[in-house]
Amino acid sequence: MPQQLVTSAPATPPELWAPVYARAVKGRFRSVKSATAGLLLAVFLILPWLRWERGAGAVDQAVLIDIPGARAYLFGIEIWPQEVYYFTGLMILAAVGLFLATTLFGRLWCGYACPQTVWTDLFMAIERQFEGDRNARLKRDKGPWTLNRLARKLGKHAAWLALSGATALAFLVYFVDAPTALRGEVGTNALCFLAIVTAATYGMAGFTRDLFCTYMCPWPRIQAPMLDEHSIIVSYDAGRGETRGHARQGQSFVDRGHCLDCRLCVQVCPTGIDIRNGMQMACIGCGLCIDACNGVMERFGLPRNLVGWTSLAAMKDPAAASPRRRLLRGRIFAYGAIMLGVAALLATVMSRRVMLDLNVLHDRSPEFVRMANGEVQNGFTVKIINKERRQRRIALSLHGLESASLSVIGQGSTDGQGVALSVGPDTVEPYRILVRKPVQADSAVAIPLSFELRDQDSGATASHDSIFITGEAN
Repeated sequence: MPQQLVTSAPATPPELWAPVYARAVKGRFRSVKSATAGLLLAVFLILPWLRWERGAGAVDQAVLIDIPGARAYLFGIEIWPQEVYYFTGLMILAAVGLFLATTLFGRLWCGYACPQTVWTDLFMAIERQFEGDRNARLKRDKGPWTLNRLARKLGKHAAWLALSGATALAFLVYFVDAPTALRGEVGTNALCFLAIVTAATYGMAGFTRDLFCTYMCPWPRIQAPMLDEHSIIVSYDAGRGETRGHARQGQSFVDRGHCLDCRLCVQVCPTGIDIRNGMQMACIGCGLCIDACNGVMERFGLPRNLVGWTSLAAMKDPAAASPRRRLLRGRIFAYGAIMLGVAALLATVMSRRVMLDLNVLHDRSPEFVRMANGEVQNGFTVKIINKERRQRRIALSLHGLESASLSVIGQGSTDGQGVALSVGPDTVEPYRILVRKPVQADSAVAIPLSFELRDQDSGATASHDSIFITGEAN
């Protein structure tokens, strides 16, 4: 019979805090897990050191989130604070992509690509170098404190701290210039950042480990509705494995199950679960139990994949669980359609990105001023946004307000309703604008008007609507 999904964590209080002594294992999935971790680590470490030429005076780091400069750089794309919707779109894509991967392959992300998994693997590898594999660690931790044990523990924790510090520095250079950070030319905030990330990495990968995956991370609780009988998950074939029991090589398995109850699948599990109890919330889908079980099956001349990647439908009826059936599901189409829609929307918005824009804010106090010659004056703050890395010569003009004059405080040139301005590259230039107009006794209290920008070199335009206040309503 197929195993049912277990959506709650095991357990009695003693089990909750019991440390997991995971055993090293070799096999296909261990190799894939190591290769994936190596690739992800290489991308994480190398990416901020890549250079990207953006012109004179611009940062040349290919990937950078410049918080003081209020910019985010991704190769040829430069994101301004008001364009946070690009990040929103990317987050939606990532989330729906995770939903799709979970529907197809369960917690594949957790087992192979989650930062907690990758760094925990590194910490466990260091632990084995200093303290040995599972049995050696168990024996040593149950014994008395000796100089040898103390030296091994200190060496392990020193290596963990060194790796945590290197991780913090690698993360920091996504927010500050990489060569500058490496030379130590950073401020107090950066040092605090380094200390916090170092402590977090040391604590999460060194101590919480399986507790994070089981009790702290919300994803195990969210994933259950995304799984169905066609999702590929790590499963134990109870129909073939039971009744379990110990055996000797050469023994007949005609009248008994293939499971030898060796518990290697439990010993290699990073979260310490028994996959034979069914799919559990603590299972991260890494497949190490498959490698352990397949090694045992080969030694006893039994078929592989007593524990393997399969679906509940395939365990019940292998003929009915075809790849086509797994893919032609409503939720697969729904997630795919959402991803295509969001990606198309992002591409469209990016292709129509406005590189010249303005914001206009009407003065609130006072809203208007009556001049001695009978004119009414309104004040505005105009912010011209230039997203290109070149100096712009801008003509600012006023539309919709007859007989009005426009002047810019601090600018000597005024030409009727228009004025020539200069805007620096990749910047926001604020200007104080005064608009005056003769007002008749029966004039409207608020008259609509529009400010318009025109790039005198490229012809690009931008406009913003506002109002001209003539007085208070009767």
